Amino acid sequence: MDVKVPAASPSDSTPDAGPEPDLTPRVPRDGAGAGIRRRRRHPLVWLALAVVVAAIGFVLVKGLSNAALYYRNADEAVAQKASLGTHRFRVQGTVQEPVVDHGNEIDFTIAFNGATVPVHHVGGDPPELFKAGIPVVLEGHWDKSGEFFTSDNILIKHSAEYKADNPDRVSSNAP
Repeated sequence: MDVKVPAASPSDSTPDAGPEPDLTPRVPRDGAGAGIRRRRRHPLVWLALAVVVAAIGFVLVKGLSNAALYYRNADEAVAQKASLGTHRFRVQGTVQEPVVDHGNEIDFTIAFNGATVPVHHVGGDPPELFKAGIPVVLEGHWDKSGEFFTSDNILIKHSAEYKADNPDRVSSNAP
């Protein structure tokens, strides 16, 4: 059984289809040709972008420079005094007697591995646990003469012995 399907003629199109769409490329109104026009950004947009990039760069540089403070023991700091110059770094040692308080300035000495470093601290009150015999980490730099370490931040080093030595100060709920 052969079935023949008649070919569609142009008059057989559906009545809802409408006319064929025009698919020829359009030319821009300004007569520049058929090329694609780029939209120009306002100069304030570029300025705002530059400010944001500069701010991000500033935050990164400041954050990384604070993280790059080198840590030295007192004996290493004395041995590298010439190469360290007045660059900021951290130095570690144990506070020695005497500790002389001049209001918001403190003069003392730290020692580590037989080397001593005279310290002039400027920058407010030291931490509550600060006293002779306590290990500390100081942030600062050698003064221009290289005679004193000028500190502006004192960090107290302490061990886990605090809990054993002060059981009345430690909460029983603490981990």
